[in-house]
Amino acid sequence: MDPTPDEILERTQWDFFWLPEDAEVCDRPEILYARCERDVPYLNAVTRTRAPAARLPALVREVDAAHAADLSRWQVPSTIETAPLEAALEAGGYAPAYENIAHVVEVDAYRVRASSGILTRPVDSLDRLRDCTSVSERAFGQSLEHTESELRDDLARCTEPGARVHRCVAYDESTGQPLASGGMSLFPELGFGLLWAGGTVPEARGRGAYSAVVAARVTRARELGFRMVGLYARVGNSAPIVARQGFSRCGRMVCWERPSPRVP
Repeated sequence: MDPTPDEILERTQWDFFWLPEDAEVCDRPEILYARCERDVPYLNAVTRTRAPAARLPALVREVDAAHAADLSRWQVPSTIETAPLEAALEAGGYAPAYENIAHVVEVDAYRVRASSGILTRPVDSLDRLRDCTSVSERAFGQSLEHTESELRDDLARCTEPGARVHRCVAYDESTGQPLASGGMSLFPELGFGLLWAGGTVPEARGRGAYSAVVAARVTRARELGFRMVGLYARVGNSAPIVARQGFSRCGRMVCWERPSPRVP
């Protein structure tokens, strides 16, 4: 039986091809998680749990120890029976942090939303990657520090043969200023593109720059022969935005977190 869209989205979380060298992966049939000495949530996260209820408390203790000095995140998707895992997480000091709604759209059914005065370009140079990073910082209100080596590694993931990442930037056609950007991880075996980090600088919102970035990624997925693209969209944030782009909801995923002991 073919996997459902919700199951496909969950499976994208099982592939840590993008993980930096200072992070490790624990992969057993009952659990999959990453750990890193850096206190970065997505580098200290559980992305698959397939264990009977009796084993869950021990797995929660194992992960808590593996993430001992860092914020620990546990993804709880609607593709599994959630109640036993949620009970074990609560007993282990975790709490729900935020909820995501799974959204997908078939590339052949996607309809481009109108925008004018916007040019979208793929990230194929360091300058364009810096534009992409700058937009993300302003769109999400975060300061992201990248070494030159990290930037070159990120660029290679977009441009090397068999690249698994596609990133793009939308520019103002008249001024050349970067307005919006977004990324997509490629899963050829699933025929699926996972969208992430789509955002627009505050002063450019409402002009269609985000729609242009969505359209560019869907176009790239179609060129690769993919059937669908999708994402986990946060409730109260990006979920209503992607719904207006024509994406259909197909499930949910709640992130549970245990705070970092480094934070007083």
